Formats: sequence, structure tokens, C-alpha cells
Amino acid sequence: QDDAQAFPPEVVAEIQATMDALTAGTIPPGMVAWIDAPEYQFAGASGSANLAEGAPMSPEGAFRIGSITKMFTAVLIMQLAEDDVLTLDDPLALWLPEVAEQLPYGDEITVRHLLTHTSGLFNVVEHEAYYADLFTAMVVDEATGNVTLDCVARDPNDTLARYVYGKEAQFEPGTQWRYSNTNYTLLGIIIEKATEMPLAEAYRTNIYEPLGMTSTFLDCYEAPLADVVHGYTVSGDAMTDVTELHESVGWSAGGLVSTAPDLIAFARGLFGGELFDNLETVAAMTTPAPDSAYGLGIMLQEGYMGHAGYIAGFRSVLNYSPEFDTVVVMFYNTDAAGPEESQADIMNPVLPLLSAAE
Repeated sequence: QDDAQAFPPEVVAEIQATMDALTAGTIPPGMVAWIDAPEYQFAGASGSANLAEGAPMSPEGAFRIGSITKMFTAVLIMQLAEDDVLTLDDPLALWLPEVAEQLPYGDEITVRHLLTHTSGLFNVVEHEAYYADLFTAMVVDEATGNVTLDCVARDPNDTLARYVYGKEAQFEPGTQWRYSNTNYTLLGIIIEKATEMPLAEAYRTNIYEPLGMTSTFLDCYEAPLADVVHGYTVSGDAMTDVTELHESVGWSAGGLVSTAPDLIAFARGLFGGELFDNLETVAAMTTPAPDSAYGLGIMLQEGYMGHAGYIAGFRSVLNYSPEFDTVVVMFYNTDAAGPEESQADIMNPVLPLLSAAE
């Protein structure tokens, strides 16, 4: 919020002390937390952005945000629906007939099923060969232990052929809920076909540029706009640097890099309706699918709506509180623990102020 001020010094000190206590151990090595409320703002960091060099974490650091990417993909689909390019009840076969032929219930799965994780499609990352392929392709530096996987743009159709085709359905479309990255890989392919542009360009044209986001990019599918902080995974007692392990197969399901300021701009644009022609679109996105706590690309929890992200070396969470009109962004530069587990501790000092401001 442009007219917001810093939280009172004692509140800032309490938030910072909580963050410093978290990074005082080994997990997480470093973290970032931002709180954007109507009257107050907090932007903080703690710990290290690079253990080898002892570089301190910056509040503006860039992180791989994993499945928060799904919110961006869902926004593009909803914009296409508003423009009458597609409908949420379009069958997958209408947009990707060759793909639908290879999938169980391919003629019954709709765009809505993909958005809500109710398609029943097998999850890419649960294939027995998925991580085996990563381990085979990655290179370990014997001197440092650092892990590298080349930054390569991967064809999502190859991803489907390798990890999804031939797998049975988990259930009939629309009858159950189960999270599957495959759903959002398919949505990415639909977006490229519907917009006649690469996914990275579609994000930029329809989301980043209208909202003034300057540091968000699709890793390995376009030129990087920021240096990613170093990310770590735990291997036994060792902390392994996996910054150069580019899990680019995530693509439209988990491939974005971003910063806290950019994600706050995105959340404000999304939940404030700036990205849409009709506020009913936001209402639709934040309505849970039957028997789930998931809307259209958005996780719905008590008091918050948003998404968490997990990818090699990084964990993240972006949440919006409708009650307090407040955005919370938290990043860890490790995949061994999740910031969503510490969000309540970070927010506890500020809740009395937010309540008083209502």
C-alpha cells in the first residue's frame, strides 16, 4: 500500500527476533518475510543468501517460487475465459485433441477439472522415473558438493510422454480431489495455443507489465532478470547447494522466479481485481471445488487464500487475508522446511494492530 508506514519499532523487533531465531539453527539458512497491510508494512530478511561466502540475505532477494506459479497460470486461463477465448467447461479434447487421446478420460476432462485438481490425472512428479532422471542428469562437484542440472527449456509434450501417458486415472474426473502438477502443465500448453505466444511472454504481457513487476521470470525459458539466492537441500548432515539445479520441467506448474515486492504486487492485482474485467472472476477463483480447500489455482485456508511453493532448494508461501486486506510473503532458501509452518509466529505480533485498524 502506497500510504502504509512501518510497524512500530517494538513490533518490528519482535518479528525480526522470530526470524533470527529460525535462522540461528541450520534450517532455514536464510529467509525473507514481507507483510503488506493497508496501514503498515514490514520488509525483513535473516540469515544467509550464500553459505559459502557468508553473504547476508536481502529482503529483495529472488527465489524460485515453485507452485505459486500455478496462481499465475490460473490468472491467464481466467483472463482467456473473460475474453471468451475459452470456457472453463471446454473439454481438454477441444484444445489438445492429440494429448487427450493419450489420457484416461481425455474426452471428459475439462479446463475446470485441470484448474481445480479434480481431473484424476497422474502427477508428473510421482512417476518412478522422474527423480531418477534428475539424479542421472545432474552433476555433483566433487570439491564443493554443489549440484548442477543444466538450465534447459523443456518441451511439455515430452514431459507428458515420459511421465504421464500410460498411467491410469486416479479417479473419474470431477468425483474427487487430488493435487497433480500434470493439470497445470496441460493448462500451460492450452495457454500457448490460445494466445499464440510462449508462456513466458503471456505471463509478461498479461500480468507483469500491467502490475509493474520487474524481477519475475520463467526460469530457463527466458533471460533471467535477477540472480537467485543460493538454495540448499539437506543430505544427511550436509547442506548441499542446489542453486544451479534447474528443475525446469516445472514450467507452468512451478517454474517461476520472483521477489517479495513482485509477489505483493501480484497478490494486490489478483485479489483486488486489477487483472480482470469482472470481480466475479476473483469470486470464482476463491470458491473451493467440492470436497476440497482449493479454488481455481488458489489454496483456501482459514483466514488466508494463496499458495505455497516447493522446488529443489526453496520453499515459499504467498497468502492474502481478506479480513485484514493484508498480503504475506515468506521465502526459505531450503526445501527441508516450509515457511507456512512459521507464518503464525511471524504474524502474531502484528494481528492486534491489524484488528485495531479495522
